[in-house]
Amino acid sequence: MTKEEAKQIADLINTRNELTKKYSSESILASKENYVFIKEADKIIACAESKKVQWYQYEISHVSIDANYESKGFGSKILKLSENKAIENNARLLQCTIRTNNVNSIRLFSTKGYKQVNMFHNLKSGNWVFIYQKIISQ
Repeated sequence: MTKEEAKQIADLINTRNELTKKYSSESILASKENYVFIKEADKIIACAESKKVQWYQYEISHVSIDANYESKGFGSKILKLSENKAIENNARLLQCTIRTNNVNSIRLFSTKGYKQVNMFHNLKSGNWVFIYQKIISQ
């Protein structure tokens, strides 16, 4: 991953998510092994973070699609890349958190076999957040 790619990823995540902290190219580069992305004409149009939480568990977060590429299948493609990364590293459980008002992410994860298992209130953001999980059979 180049510094320019890291900058584009940070910009896309910051623009497309309601986060309590902003990402920088430096923070992306520091954990570049956690990111997957799709480029079109030298522009990152989709990205996500897929990181190990426990030996058996991966968290997929910040699935972000450029607004000009929404509803064209890139959410499914970037989620699949994120899942494949976890599967290659022997994950057994995939997890994500989704704001309760984020209907696009809820639809994406639900149609890909994730189940809502709980919810909580994020005091920092003021948002209610669903926890979704998917068991990976090996």
